[in-house]
Amino acid sequence: MNRICRPGVYLATFIIVGCANGAAFAPTQKFDEFGDLKCEDEMARLDNLAIQLQQEPNAKAVLIYYGGRTFRGKLPRRGESVARAARLKPYLVNRRGIQSNRIVVINGGYREEWIVEVWVVPPGASMPSPFPMVAAKQVRFRRGKASPRNYRCQI
Repeated sequence: MNRICRPGVYLATFIIVGCANGAAFAPTQKFDEFGDLKCEDEMARLDNLAIQLQQEPNAKAVLIYYGGRTFRGKLPRRGESVARAARLKPYLVNRRGIQSNRIVVINGGYREEWIVEVWVVPPGASMPSPFPMVAAKQVRFRRGKASPRNYRCQI
């Protein structure tokens, strides 16, 4: 087997580097990760992703978001992680001009706190998989449902 085509480990995710006609596919790479940020800081992170996607016109972005067992020290509301994540893709598409089909948003389940993993996936590379660390049945919610309207950024 060609040395380039052996399985490799990247960021604690097992990725098989595939070969087609002797050429190796580039591996999926974790580009960024962020949690509860101010809107301006979150958008700056997404701006960096948009720049990377412009430099790699055939790559896709995968945003895996995780709901938190807590949110700002309190119990979360139902739908809060979905409502917060609902602003990510529209920002990249509407404000930064990235094609919608190049952005995949995945609900990854739950972790201790709300977090987003940002992956850049070159053509032919495998998609990253969510890795929840808290079982859904372990998450308690406070009363009320979250609305995406409450999580819009006014930038």
